[in-house]
Amino acid sequence: MASRAVLERPLPRSTADRMRNSAEIAPATRPSQRRVAEDRAQRTAHLAPDSAVLDELPAAAEPADENSETIRAVQRELRQHEYGALVSDGVMRPVTRAAIMAYEHDQGLPLTGEASEALLKRLLLGVSLTAEPPSATARKVATVRAAQIVRKVQELLAKLGYQPGQADGRLGEDTLRAVREFELDKGLAAKGRISAEVLMRLTDAAAQAGKPASTR
Repeated sequence: MASRAVLERPLPRSTADRMRNSAEIAPATRPSQRRVAEDRAQRTAHLAPDSAVLDELPAAAEPADENSETIRAVQRELRQHEYGALVSDGVMRPVTRAAIMAYEHDQGLPLTGEASEALLKRLLLGVSLTAEPPSATARKVATVRAAQIVRKVQELLAKLGYQPGQADGRLGEDTLRAVREFELDKGLAAKGRISAEVLMRLTDAAAQAGKPASTR
């Protein structure tokens, strides 16, 4: 065992300097967990709707049975029911979510934009709720993904001058009015609902509006 004199002997100056320098440098070069979390939040902030919309959504809004086979079958059935010229490829694109939301609207259901097994069964069996009074949550934005589609439509409508109100992911009266006005301008039936047709036409119109006059 080392003697007390040896243990208390001061370290050589070079060794003490290296230990002190490493202690001073390490904290400055290692990012804190809080900084990492803040950077991640900034990078992903555009992927989610406003917090006000998220607070209103049910906790279990996203079904767990959305998969490529279910999506492909839902796309096929929606196309056959004339909810849009969808490609049955099993890929969940915004236009497919918009088509689902149009079907849910017509059925008096909460708007999820999700290709679930329950939705597929309803499409296959031809179940309809049109003869029944809608519930308090019918035709309301019920998932984060549906809110994202609503906000995208609001942004496109605003770009084209239809004044849909704040792009907040809610289907308020200003947004519904703007959708109806756009439908009428494009020769569509004024249903005042988000659909694959509305989303595609809005996207095309906004792209054309952004081109220089000489290239149109």
